[in-house]
Amino acid sequence: MDHQAQGLALVDGEWVSRPLDLYQIMGRARQEDKEIRDPITKPPIQVPEYGVLSRTIFASPLSKVILPANIRHKDLTDMVLVAEDSVQLKEIRDYGHIRHVETKTDFNGGRILAAKVFGDPREVPKFKGLANALPMKHIMRRERRSTSGDEEQLLPPEVIVLTLSTRKLLFLWAQQTQTGATNFIQKSVKLPAGSSRFDRFGPHLAIDPKRRAIAVAAHEGRFILYKTKSMDRWRQEARHGSDTTPIEDERIISIKGRIMHMDFLSSGGGSDDFHVVLLFFVVHHGNTKITCFDWDCRQDLSKATARTERVQVDPEDRSPSLLIPLRRSPDFLLVSDTHISVYKDVLSGLPKRTRVPIQPNILAPLRPGDSKRRPRWTAWDQTPRNAEFSKEAFYIAREDGRIMYAARGSGGSMELDDAGEWPYRIDTAFACLNVDNSESSQQYPDVLIAGGASNDGLICKVGSWPTEYSYDVQYPGTNQFSYVESIPNWTPLADFSVTPLSGPRAPDERQRSSIFIANGNSPHGEISELRHGIQALVDDSFGGLNGCAGIWVVDHGISMVEIDGVSRRQHYAVFAITLPPETLVIRIVRTQPESRADFTGAWEHGLWEKSQLPTGDEPVEDSLIRDAETISACPWSDRVSVQITTHEARILHRTKLRQSDSISFDAPLLLAASRTAVPFVAFAYRETGVTYLEIVRISRSGTFERAKDTRHKLASDPTCIEILDIGGSPCVFVSTFDSHIMLFKVDDRGVSFPVIKNILTDVVPNGAHMRCESAVVLNSRAHRVLVCAMRDGSLVSASIAIEQYENSTLLWESVRIGSTPAKISRSETDTSVAFVSCGSDFCRVRCSAHDTAALKIDSIWFTNRKQPDYVQKPVTALYQLPFLPNMDSIGRNLGGFLFAVVGDQLLSSQLESDVRSTSHDVSTLASYDAKAVPRKVMTGAKPTKILHMKSLRRVLVSTMEAKEERAPPDSYRVLHSSIKLLRMHDDKPVNDAEVKQEDGDALTNRHVIARFSLKHAERVYSIIEWPFANDQGKKYSLLIVGTGIQVGPNKHTGRRLVLTTGKTASKLETQKESSYDQPVYCIALWDNETTISVTGTSLIIERYDSHAGRFERRGRQFLQSPGVHVSVNRPFVYVSTLSHSHICYKVVNSTREDCFDFVPVFTDSRERQCSHHLVMDLPRANGEEGDDRFVLLTDKNSGSISALFHPPERTYKNASDTLFEAFLPRAVVRLDRGDIRPPWRRANGTGNITGVITDDILGACTDGTIFSFSILTQSARYLLRLMQNLVEVKSRRNPLHQDSITRPRSGDIFSVLMNGAEGNQEGEVRVLDVDPRHLEKPSAKGPRHKHIDGDLLLRWLEEGGDVEWLVWEDTDAGIGALFKHLALDVEGSWGSKNGGGTREEDKELYACVRRWVGELLMPVL
Repeated sequence: MDHQAQGLALVDGEWVSRPLDLYQIMGRARQEDKEIRDPITKPPIQVPEYGVLSRTIFASPLSKVILPANIRHKDLTDMVLVAEDSVQLKEIRDYGHIRHVETKTDFNGGRILAAKVFGDPREVPKFKGLANALPMKHIMRRERRSTSGDEEQLLPPEVIVLTLSTRKLLFLWAQQTQTGATNFIQKSVKLPAGSSRFDRFGPHLAIDPKRRAIAVAAHEGRFILYKTKSMDRWRQEARHGSDTTPIEDERIISIKGRIMHMDFLSSGGGSDDFHVVLLFFVVHHGNTKITCFDWDCRQDLSKATARTERVQVDPEDRSPSLLIPLRRSPDFLLVSDTHISVYKDVLSGLPKRTRVPIQPNILAPLRPGDSKRRPRWTAWDQTPRNAEFSKEAFYIAREDGRIMYAARGSGGSMELDDAGEWPYRIDTAFACLNVDNSESSQQYPDVLIAGGASNDGLICKVGSWPTEYSYDVQYPGTNQFSYVESIPNWTPLADFSVTPLSGPRAPDERQRSSIFIANGNSPHGEISELRHGIQALVDDSFGGLNGCAGIWVVDHGISMVEIDGVSRRQHYAVFAITLPPETLVIRIVRTQPESRADFTGAWEHGLWEKSQLPTGDEPVEDSLIRDAETISACPWSDRVSVQITTHEARILHRTKLRQSDSISFDAPLLLAASRTAVPFVAFAYRETGVTYLEIVRISRSGTFERAKDTRHKLASDPTCIEILDIGGSPCVFVSTFDSHIMLFKVDDRGVSFPVIKNILTDVVPNGAHMRCESAVVLNSRAHRVLVCAMRDGSLVSASIAIEQYENSTLLWESVRIGSTPAKISRSETDTSVAFVSCGSDFCRVRCSAHDTAALKIDSIWFTNRKQPDYVQKPVTALYQLPFLPNMDSIGRNLGGFLFAVVGDQLLSSQLESDVRSTSHDVSTLASYDAKAVPRKVMTGAKPTKILHMKSLRRVLVSTMEAKEERAPPDSYRVLHSSIKLLRMHDDKPVNDAEVKQEDGDALTNRHVIARFSLKHAERVYSIIEWPFANDQGKKYSLLIVGTGIQVGPNKHTGRRLVLTTGKTASKLETQKESSYDQPVYCIALWDNETTISVTGTSLIIERYDSHAGRFERRGRQFLQSPGVHVSVNRPFVYVSTLSHSHICYKVVNSTREDCFDFVPVFTDSRERQCSHHLVMDLPRANGEEGDDRFVLLTDKNSGSISALFHPPERTYKNASDTLFEAFLPRAVVRLDRGDIRPPWRRANGTGNITGVITDDILGACTDGTIFSFSILTQSARYLLRLMQNLVEVKSRRNPLHQDSITRPRSGDIFSVLMNGAEGNQEGEVRVLDVDPRHLEKPSAKGPRHKHIDGDLLLRWLEEGGDVEWLVWEDTDAGIGALFKHLALDVEGSWGSKNGGGTREEDKELYACVRRWVGELLMPVL
């Protein structure tokens, strides 16, 4: 019995218990024993090694604070736009326009919490003499003084004070160098640490108006008070070489309650220069109270105490929106929703309160559908007024766009007026700007600026400029908001799509794409196409110029005419426009609304008139040739103009354009050239089978002086003739069909001789047919660059000097612009700039100030404020007017206007840099004027989802809009949801349709083809295109829409809609509707009949039965949390979930008939809050055949981008390997692929860069930031990461980035802890501190070291980018050898591995790496 066991046996269909003997069991096992084979082991799956490089293409346009502050020089008027992690410095220019100067983004991962201005008070200069004097010749500009020299090194009048999330109090200002560059300078102080997020210093910042103290407070519990120096004393210390901050002493003070507002009060009128008062509004035990601290600044901070007990405020003031301290008294204002309270005698312990109600017309909400509550006042700023003005005036802005003007009189009276309705919503970014600090600045209008809040930012003026004052408009009309300039904004970003563009391209040119995003809020919702470049503002346009071959201005100027008995000023230009086989003469006139002495009325109110000369049956009064094609023309001098046609050249007296002299030609001219102020013209013709170039002088009296010895025989017909100015010497440039170029110098006697002759066949590979279409010379300081536009769509450039001999060879560089013939034209406002047109691309070319032949190319985008959806077509001809010599004294005019024939329209436009410049200030043209220039298709309502239908060239957008259905007192609002089918390209000019800019409904409905209404408050979660074909092969264009709607507390339902667009894609109709108990979050197509969808937490596969007309469920898989994105790559389904990261399933046939099962393949190693993913297939990094697949994931919680490897075979572990992980400043919510680079932004013409596998991944964030991601090889990753590590380590050790110590303490360890530096802080940088191979060793942080911060490396490049210094200065000797080893692994041709790796031997290696990094970080747009 001891050796028995019980077992079960089947007897007569029943299981019964039977005893089993153990010896029998073992004996039976020995009899049945067989050979045991070794288990088959699979080789381990090789995990590929990649790296990722991230770069910012478009930075977020959001600004939290706008601060007018002169942080560069006392003679420069600046303002600062403070965002979450960046600071933009702008210069305020003529007529309230702004120019970008510089951006600072390197805050070492810190976020800006608060910002204020610290510095000398802004005082409006007093008038000398009569206060009401108006200059007879008012000049709308300030004198430009030098900002270089000894004064450059001193502190500016003001600095910006920032508090950062990294516990820093930062003092920031800028210095302008002699080269024109601007550098930011900073000093920082470490803030004490907090024990929780509520007592961390930084959210509140206040600065005493007399610069005696700074206060930094936490959300609750405590604040720190700093005693500060005056700017004069700080400046004096800086002059003697002291590297200090304005802080003298500090003290941490506790305070009970949560802080709502904190600010310093004025001691009043300068009567007390030592009494400092700090006011707090706190919430304590549910009550709002006032408390304040004060002390005598001549004493130590330990004397600062609470002056009064906490005083409870009136119940009406329990939740004030704004605290406004007055500067002429120790009083302050509290702004609430319906009233303003004036508080006096705060230090007495019983403050006196005066309630001032806001008028009902101001209280009325502008957008009642936005919220159930009243709109709140969000921002304020004080208006600049002279010292004699008896009132303190403020502009107070409300979130719905209402702006109120408040004035506090000396007697305590309070006046409130409605300043107007801002076109857009307003957030906290709001300010009143000083255009300049001159004595006449008080005659200028108030200029207001507001950053965008779900719409564009805007600059408007209240009133008129002195020379544009209108006597015909009554006072209410002159004191309204007038548009000055807009600031692009494309937030909040709701959806994102990268769409290929159609257009001609070369066979080797990659498909070019464009970025479309859904953004904005009703009534300013829009679909924006994000573009980057120079903005050209279109002032007027007209059509009818199809086939234009050239445009020239033969006369322009200003005249006074009498219209309806009133003398008015007119700006005019007369054009000769070639429309083969004739020439049209068109006169364009811009008439100012009035002219009374020096007053012309507002420039923006001028009217354009266009007419073809002669008009109607009028006789021809001028001598312009109309029956032949004009091939060249120009206003040659102030008295005469030149016109050259194919058979005749004429000199015409200006104004009347009557003939003065002419030359006729027996044979048609091939080409001709003329230029203003150049004393000759040049033309080419064929005579007896021989081609000649002839140069004819023009005398000072304005007649032709033709001589026989001015001809040059050409080997073949010319393709281009240009007159160039090279260092003040006029020259004739000629290119011929045999790819030769020649340059002829013309002396003062008119004698011409060749100085340069070159051939272009060897400029680029296979360049046997390089033919030049046009040419210009760009001048930049010490060098000149010849730029030729070629017939194959490329630009070739070479540094040039006319001292070169005829047989000298120019060193050419080439860059591709497009695949169609290119044409280049010089700029008349900047000698270093030219314009290039090539197909649909129109660009500005600027020669580099440093590299002799390098060109800086930026796109030019024409924008029309009346037509924000304007689609730019090819530019076929253009002409730019120069600045008028006396443009400042006569006010704004046509100087600098760019007239371009775009498509069939003639656009009258100005580049932004030309709008903001004067004739005396052309040297300050911006090199940073390239910016985001969105093209906008208005949707009106807030867009939530977009889908680009490639087959139909349509865009489907879902929108939501809150509208008030019933007015108070029984008011309620409704969320209207709809789906719209849009046409993205509308060729109909808005001017022809007579649609005004204010007519929002017309602009919104302009592109709508069809509209489908959803249920109220129904949200669209997904839209996909379904090209369905039935059994008979009939094709349908269908759409599948997944929606969700809240039907109760924590209860949501959903629908799946199948819509059709019809045969002509002109309607939206329901074909099939299905309802679900949970929202339909995402949908993807499996095949023609099968869909994969996520409904709530269920992953469902359904097949459409075309005969039964319904979807049938074929499989289901439950998820741990709702799926937010699903994609299919058969046989795999990839699902990103809201809380449980990413899961990959394989779809297999089920045991059930016609059903499928979801088999898990891999998942993530940790939980993430995903929002999107992108499946990538890349060639294997080890060179083997086949592709490696991984999934890019976005994590909303950590702001990271991770790559999960998809193993080619099923593994025993569920968690996939993380290939790399990039932690970004903000979370990416959408990913897509598309090559958006224009041809000139591609290295080597093709964009193939060593070490880069692909660079076409784009990511979008809700705040409008657009990132670009490049996948790198392992060798490239190692080298770039080593460089990044060296930059980071040296930046932490840089004394300029060290925190200043307010109170010296003993011990070196405290200094280390104060500055927060990690790792070794003394001695040379060690190899182990920067070696990426060591830092990437398997650990939780290993994948993070495979991310390259391209923005950091780009900043290092812009600061000089010295690779040799980076590798050898203050570093271990082994770093040089490590750098060489890693660099040669990337590209072996950069050097030899046999060398010893010394500094001198590897100089060429460092130059190659520097060039490679420059190509890698080339601007994307």
